[in-house]
Amino acid sequence: MNTFKKYSNYYDTIYKDKDYEKESDFLFLVIKKYSKIKVKNILSLGCGTASYEILLAKKGFKIVGIDRSEKMIEIAKEKKENLDIKFKIADISNFRVNKKFDFGMAMFNIVGYMVENDMMGKMLKNVSNSLKKNALFVFDFWYGPAVLKSRPENKEKLIENGLIRKTTQKLDIEKSIIDINFKIIKKQNNVFKNITKENHKIRFWYFKELEYFLNKNGFKMCKICNFLDLNCKISEKNWNTFVIAKKI
Repeated sequence: MNTFKKYSNYYDTIYKDKDYEKESDFLFLVIKKYSKIKVKNILSLGCGTASYEILLAKKGFKIVGIDRSEKMIEIAKEKKENLDIKFKIADISNFRVNKKFDFGMAMFNIVGYMVENDMMGKMLKNVSNSLKKNALFVFDFWYGPAVLKSRPENKEKLIENGLIRKTTQKLDIEKSIIDINFKIIKKQNNVFKNITKENHKIRFWYFKELEYFLNKNGFKMCKICNFLDLNCKISEKNWNTFVIAKKI
């Protein structure tokens, strides 16, 4: 999977309107409401440029972020300043850490990149081995019935100063995958210049298969809901869904 190389240079600019602060506050609420153990140390999978991690570290948590992209980690290190965040360059389906964490997370649809069953199993096994008993593991994902009801569409987004991201998407129902192609172009003097392009294959998930993978790898599903709304049940009206699981 050749992702997040040159694209990394534009990542924070592309997602500058994403409300990381609201989402980090949601994670903080989840910790306060559902964790039965005191949370000091957080393991974050697919941390990218550490936007979530920086906000949570400012709340007093110690964090280890894992990501396979060296460029993303390089940017994250520049952003974190003196906050207590450490980074590890590794594939999230094949990593090792030398401590047990109080809380684990995989945010911004990281589990969508686990396109094969063995990848999901390995990732969850590694997370399970890295968490204390009763520690929570949380993640967001795209909910299959919602994807099939409101199917992906091609998009074009103006980022800034003539910088444009074009997104084309193809749905593979048999494999539960959306094949996404990103192209970043820049308009200068009415001429378009290709900057970079990337392909991302993202898996969408169903309740029972997630429950199966979690149970098989030492977790119990405690809660499934719409992302950012603990009181709203999942439905085919909303792609963005959230799971709270507990290490047993």
